Amino acid sequence: MRRVIHKVFWIWQLEKEQAWINEMALHGYSLEHAGRFTFEFDETEPGKYIYKEIFLKGWGESVENIKYFRFLEEMGIKVVCYINYPGTCWVYTRALREDYPDGIELYSDIDSKINYQKVMAGYMIFVTIATLFASVLNLSIVFNYLAEYNMLMPLNLICAVFTSVLFVCSAIAVIRAFVNIGKLKKERKLHE
Repeated sequence: MRRVIHKVFWIWQLEKEQAWINEMALHGYSLEHAGRFTFEFDETEPGKYIYKEIFLKGWGESVENIKYFRFLEEMGIKVVCYINYPGTCWVYTRALREDYPDGIELYSDIDSKINYQKVMAGYMIFVTIATLFASVLNLSIVFNYLAEYNMLMPLNLICAVFTSVLFVCSAIAVIRAFVNIGKLKKERKLHE
């Protein structure tokens, strides 16, 4: 029986989303499809699968990514689905838990982890700039109408508040990504 769940995870909550999907798998639900806010599960044997999410450069349909998906299949890791974002794709993979009892480790080397954080930071910088622009634009409309016509523009005020919150959240994500990059670079120096 198919179960559809609508849930929101921010882009920097990759580990949290992954943990939730793996928790669902432990309760007997295997992920069959994911959208931006929708997850579709089928009932299965509890704990049969383990999941891993990754970001890849380029579209999911790119030749390079298709080759990588085939490589994963040779390792017993199935690409369940992916979501394309500008310049990247978010990939949901799964394998049999008995084949990967310690989890699927696709970014095992430090340079791959740094690259993942850079891709995520780049995407979030774009979102941060766009939300800042939208927030400033809406706030300027609100203040101009208030100053000239002594009239409040409620829709623009709501948009300004919403985009300001998104700006703060995306800025936090960018800062977290750069902090993680710094930690990984220190870790790499320790191993050299």
